[in-house]
Amino acid sequence: MRAATRSEIGRWDELIVANPDGGHILQTRAWGEFKRSWGWLPTYWIAAAGGAEVAVLLLRRAIPGCGELWYAPKGPGVIDASAVVEVLADRLPMRDAFLVKVEPEIEESRADQRAWRGAGLRKSAADVQMSRATIIVDLERDEDAILASFKPKTRYNIRLAARRGVEVAPVEMTDANIATMYSLMGATRERAGFFLRSEKYFRGYWELQAASGQAQLFFASWDGQVLAGLFATFLGSHSWYKDGGSIKAHSELMAPHLLQWEVMRWLRARGVRTYDLVAVPPSSQLNERHPLYGLYRFKSGFSETITEFVGTWDLPLRPRAYSAWNRWGERAANTLNRRLRHDLLY
Repeated sequence: MRAATRSEIGRWDELIVANPDGGHILQTRAWGEFKRSWGWLPTYWIAAAGGAEVAVLLLRRAIPGCGELWYAPKGPGVIDASAVVEVLADRLPMRDAFLVKVEPEIEESRADQRAWRGAGLRKSAADVQMSRATIIVDLERDEDAILASFKPKTRYNIRLAARRGVEVAPVEMTDANIATMYSLMGATRERAGFFLRSEKYFRGYWELQAASGQAQLFFASWDGQVLAGLFATFLGSHSWYKDGGSIKAHSELMAPHLLQWEVMRWLRARGVRTYDLVAVPPSSQLNERHPLYGLYRFKSGFSETITEFVGTWDLPLRPRAYSAWNRWGERAANTLNRRLRHDLLY
């Protein structure tokens, strides 16, 4: 593994899209530079795997008493489980790290976990990203075929929203629209009870990714009132439902259903082939007790096929520091970030 050259960093996103997985939005330069303002140092690397070069964004953060924590968000961008071991084989560039976290989007059924453990990898105590299990909508089909693949109730709700006058449109990333979107997410948080990062955090990456041409904000409105919002990201032929929110008022209009459908149409018209709805329970835990079950009920209307990835894996490089980190360090760091910065560690 070697450091990327200045020229390679200048065309970083092209290299990410050329990776075997087709690229992930959390491996882009915009994401790396955004995380710089939240305590992480973005570093850009080129690794050899499977006879080819793979571009890898690694975020680095100093952890007092341990060393550096390195993290490849949704990377490295490989699809072969053995390639993960190849990417991590050269430990010399990681000499300052006590731990390297990786989370390649390799399906769990295709991963040779025994080989990974033999190479020193360990399954993380908790996944960093919520999207270990997800639903991915295939946008390569024509619109009629995509719509026909939805559950009948979802198709009905989409048509009902359109019939009752709900309108969906892409909107500019203005201060007013950012404030509106964050308030929609806040309304959802009050109903669902999840932790919501600060408006400053969301504003930072919304603006950066939109300016990079990798994101678009959408609103669903009725009678002049914004009922729901969605921030979609896209890279190469892939796209992701990154953030969303809605108010409870006029829920009978089914605005979120039409919003998702119109976003899919917008993305498909721009050559995107997959739309990742992000974050549902794993197929073995589809019950109402799971905290993501409410999301599953909504998202499964667009497809019932759950894709399960391997999640986050650890490469411990300093056993004592790694042990302390697992016992109390990571939990303490998250607690401090929540209390002092109203933020999460990762």
